[in-house]
This record gives sequence, C-alpha cells and structure tokens, in this order.
Amino acid sequence: MQMNENYQPRKPFTPQQAKTIVEQLFIQAERLDDTALGQITRSLLSVDEIRPQTVHIVFDRAFAGALRHAFRKEPLKSTEQIISLPDILSIGPVESLHTDEGIKNRFCWLQEHLRGDIQEQENEFRCAVQDIKRIPPHLPIILWAGNNAAEQTGLRFATYLLSGRPNEISELNTTKAFESLYRTTKHSEEIHILRSSELSPEQLLELYAHYEPWKWNPARRIAIEQEGKSLMYDGSYLRTWQYDELWSSDEDRHDSFIMECARQLQSEYPGEYYNVLRLIGQVYGELEQYTGDTWIEYRVKELIRHGELASKGDLGDWRKYEIGVIEDHRTIPNIDRDGF
Repeated sequence: MQMNENYQPRKPFTPQQAKTIVEQLFIQAERLDDTALGQITRSLLSVDEIRPQTVHIVFDRAFAGALRHAFRKEPLKSTEQIISLPDILSIGPVESLHTDEGIKNRFCWLQEHLRGDIQEQENEFRCAVQDIKRIPPHLPIILWAGNNAAEQTGLRFATYLLSGRPNEISELNTTKAFESLYRTTKHSEEIHILRSSELSPEQLLELYAHYEPWKWNPARRIAIEQEGKSLMYDGSYLRTWQYDELWSSDEDRHDSFIMECARQLQSEYPGEYYNVLRLIGQVYGELEQYTGDTWIEYRVKELIRHGELASKGDLGDWRKYEIGVIEDHRTIPNIDRDGF
C-alpha cells in the first residue's frame, strides 16, 4: 500500500462550521490578543484537513498502541483513524454480542470467572462498538488480524456490525504479511507470529507501506458477514483457529496440555507444591492458541475443583497460591480450596 502523502485542499465550510467559527471568535475576541486569535483561527480552519481518510479496526489493545505509535507522524497521524476492540474474543460467551444484553452477559461471565478490571474492559468494548457503528459511509476500512482465534473472531464480529454499510473493506492479515515480507527480504529461516501485537511499530509501518491489503469482493464480504452472524448464535465459551478456519470448542480443550505441563513442572518439585504462575507462564508460552493468561488460570482452577490438581494458599490472588499434581489422588493433599 502506498502511504498517502498528497496534500488535500480544504473544502468550503458548511454553514454550521462557519457559524461555529464566528461564535467562538466573538466569545474570545475581547479578552485575547491578536496572536491568540490567530492561533484559534488556524485551529478552526484546519478542521477539514485532519479528517481521517482510512479507518483501521484492530482486535488487541497492545497492538492498537503499537499501530498508533507507528502512525504518530504526519501525514498518517491525520489521515489514519484507529478503532480497537480491546477484548480476547477467543474466550468467553459471544452469543448476541451485537446487543446490549449480549454484552452484559459476556462481561458478567468474565467478571465471575476471570481476574482483571472487567468493568473497564466492558466500557472500552461498548465505546469501540459505537465507534464502528459511527464510521462515515464513504471511508474505506482496513481490518487487521493475525492467524489466531481472538483476532479472527473480532474480525468477523466487526464485519457483522458493518453489515449493509457501503464502506469498502480490506483485510490485512499480519501473520501472512509479516512472513511474506520478512522471509523474502531479511531472513531465510521460518518466522511465525501468533499475535499482531508481537510486531513492533517500525515493522507495522513497513508492512503498511509495502504490503497490499486484500480488498474484499462482495462474495468474500458476504461470507465473513455470515460467519459473524453465526457467532451471534454460538453458545460455546472457547474458539480456536485451525486450517484457516474458526472453530467452536469445548472449554476443557486445553486441559490435557495444562496437565502435561503441570506434571513436567511437578518432576522438578517431587512431593512439593510450586507457584501457579510457573504453570500459567509455561502453558501461555507453549500453547499454540491465544487465550490470554487469565483463561489459563480459570482452567487451572477448574482442574483443582475436579481433583486433578491440589492447591494451598489464597486462590483469589495468583501470587499467593501454589499447586501440585494429584496422581491417583494420593500424592499431595488439597490443603486449601478457598477462592471458588
């Protein structure tokens, strides 16, 4: 994609804009000197020049920050608008998420099962949904997503929200773009990224400058909208990305892998407990699906509840409890089950 470096001449003011300028100048005229008045006037006259020309929708809070940093200089600072859906949509309920009731149900479930500032997450999510719905119909939209269930679920949800809108939609797959650009120009070994947020602002700027997003044709857009619609009827709590497709999964899908990691760590502490963060960190680093660390802790607690793992300490604070593997329900007693 070629970055837009062409100056866009200012359009004539609408009657409402002209009225606003005059009103503000009159209000300030009596108490500001000529320099201050000049600054106000220049600011008001620049309204049309800073309107965005492209809207970017992303599905990761950290990635949104990196992309904003990449676009921090002109002309991109003025021409590119970024909307972030800051939630891990590979986990938790998404049924009827396009409705107020669906949003309430999702974040109530997250509040009950996961740690973190869920209320703040809900507020940010609601704002992002409204921002998507307010995108002007003439602006092109680029959806950024890597090959993981969290971002691909977000991509389908956002596309469903845009159903019936005339905006041109393109997709920039960060996994494919990164591998295409860096394998051919800088590295010979195989490179793979799981999430878009693994890319630096400098890499994102390079991708945007040299990698052409996939402009959807009507058939592709209809297909993704239908997948988004199907998600609104999906009652599962876990989604995975396999074979370039999004799949609904049982929420205990990764439990066997968590137990495999737990046994591996237990071999380092025979007959003893170890801090749960060691297990969460190992699973997080090795799991090929992105779920976030709080989901992994949720599954660890479920394994404790079902008698696969023992625990001692305060389960309400993952810094303050330890776990151990129960083999044949004999190895380590479950000392403390508080926190459920």
